[in-house]
Amino acid sequence: MITIAGQKGGNGRSVTAVNLAASLALLEKRTLLVDCDPRACSTLFAGFGASTLSCDLSSVLFGKVAPSDAVFKTRLRFMDLLPASFNLFHAASRLSLNAGNERILRIFLRELRAEYEYMIIDSPASYSFLTVTALAAADWLLVPFQCSPEDIGDFTSLLRMVRHVRSNFQERLKIAGLLFNRCGSREEIDRFLAGNDLNGVENIVYKSFVPGDDAIRAAGEDGKPVALYDVESPGARAYLDVAKEVISSFN
Repeated sequence: MITIAGQKGGNGRSVTAVNLAASLALLEKRTLLVDCDPRACSTLFAGFGASTLSCDLSSVLFGKVAPSDAVFKTRLRFMDLLPASFNLFHAASRLSLNAGNERILRIFLRELRAEYEYMIIDSPASYSFLTVTALAAADWLLVPFQCSPEDIGDFTSLLRMVRHVRSNFQERLKIAGLLFNRCGSREEIDRFLAGNDLNGVENIVYKSFVPGDDAIRAAGEDGKPVALYDVESPGARAYLDVAKEVISSFN
């Protein structure tokens, strides 16, 4: 299970979650995308509106349906979705009243684990119950990153949260890597790392990076992964490279 994490809004978590899941599916890896954010951006980017859903993750957390009953097929043969809606906010408000409920998502996802090779979890941009829940559910974190000093502070804060989750809920949680996005070149990334005294971080930076590409934005507005919008676009090719690197690293 891989959670896409980051504490700053607009850093590309949902876009990364949807397009990584879609790219893994295109490589014929059975993949479940789990939307753990009440804003439901991943759900929308995957082609589902709240009004079209009979149930979602909140229904599972409230115990109304089994996890398998809240999974929906997407337009990609190997990609399924466990969607979110604003009801997830109400579920979190209630569940957060009892200590230990941060483990609940991991417990429910165990029931589905045998059916998928990869589970990609989209987490909220906040220090909230749902963020801790998404981190506690994961074995690995993938962190979207941009060539911005602001992202350095964001990453430092995330590391504090990782230590908290390791100590209290999931001691095996590890960082799979930093994925730079909206970058022009690898040289730009290397200059940023060197110029901000981040030379020790390059060991966890993915070799692949996602360039700025209008097709990614347009695909999200159209409610689909970029590979289904324009498979030849730089963004689509980049996410396929990222998926291959993820597969290689876990193998």
